[in-house]
Amino acid sequence: MKALVKSARGAGHMSIREVDEPAPGPGQVRVRVKWTGICGTDVHIASGAFFHYFPPLILGHEFSGEIDALGEGVEGISVGDRVTAEPTKSSCGSCPHCAGGNYNRCDERDIAGVVSDGAFTNYVVTRAESIHRLPDSVSLKAGALMEPLAVCVHGLTEQCRLTEGDTVLVVGPGSIGLGCAQVAMAHGARVIIAGLPRDADRLAMAGRLGVFRAVNVEEEDLGAIVREATGGWGADLAVEAVGGAAAVRSCIENVRKGGQMLQVGLPGRPAEVNLDLLAWKEIRLTGTFGQKNSAWRTALRLLEEGRVDTEAMVTDILPLERWQEGFGMMERGEGLKILLEPSPL
Repeated sequence: MKALVKSARGAGHMSIREVDEPAPGPGQVRVRVKWTGICGTDVHIASGAFFHYFPPLILGHEFSGEIDALGEGVEGISVGDRVTAEPTKSSCGSCPHCAGGNYNRCDERDIAGVVSDGAFTNYVVTRAESIHRLPDSVSLKAGALMEPLAVCVHGLTEQCRLTEGDTVLVVGPGSIGLGCAQVAMAHGARVIIAGLPRDADRLAMAGRLGVFRAVNVEEEDLGAIVREATGGWGADLAVEAVGGAAAVRSCIENVRKGGQMLQVGLPGRPAEVNLDLLAWKEIRLTGTFGQKNSAWRTALRLLEEGRVDTEAMVTDILPLERWQEGFGMMERGEGLKILLEPSPL
């Protein structure tokens, strides 16, 4: 089968290669991949900028498909089931993080497409516990975006306190930013989302998804809009979904005293933070990374109930052989969510 492989660390070293089909071991399942989303992390691994990856490996960790084969001892899952899967392929199971259900923090966590082979290919083998069956009402395209949606659910509802009636500022209208906006709205929050001129299409999509305000920060005064919307109070929660110093500053400046800031973007380099303002306003700064089973269950319920729409964020579908085109679009901020389809077997 053909796969998109990162063969060595550093920039480049990316190519389509012929690889062997994997077989499931005890407690594992094999998924025949239908769609795989290109994530910003994939782009950063391709450029060598991401800090945690272990080549040679097949990239891709956002995917959906059908169960193709079962390993020994697997129960409750059947061949032919429509599924998506957590990128966690294994964890140590014994550290304090795993014991507390927070296996996304485990130092020994095996992540598909980051630590071991992922989904930019035809088949993925993973642990049965990471599999989530898709309800009939959830399409495979929507299911391919379950992972970024679960990231948003984990950050907003498990790492932060999100309350009905909150005003949430999201800085960055990419797939994570729009996902956070939808999760916040699904929990009764009012959302202001901010972006740059190049984000015009994404800001327009945010408007169609129902945000309170979508703001081009170079044409409008974001601070004035937040103050007007909150009676001068400031946002209850600010979400940094870009990974940039300017976005960090915007969040700190526009969150209210005693408010929360969620750092979900990964700058890839140190970013200057005004700690004086952080302290003076008593802002609770929270980091988030990955997701866990509880977030996946909530995300799937939101999809099934129609309270979020991940398929609406799919703007482009390309065959695996055109991966460079898709990665280039992501680097230039074109489109929003790009899916790759595996090569025919």
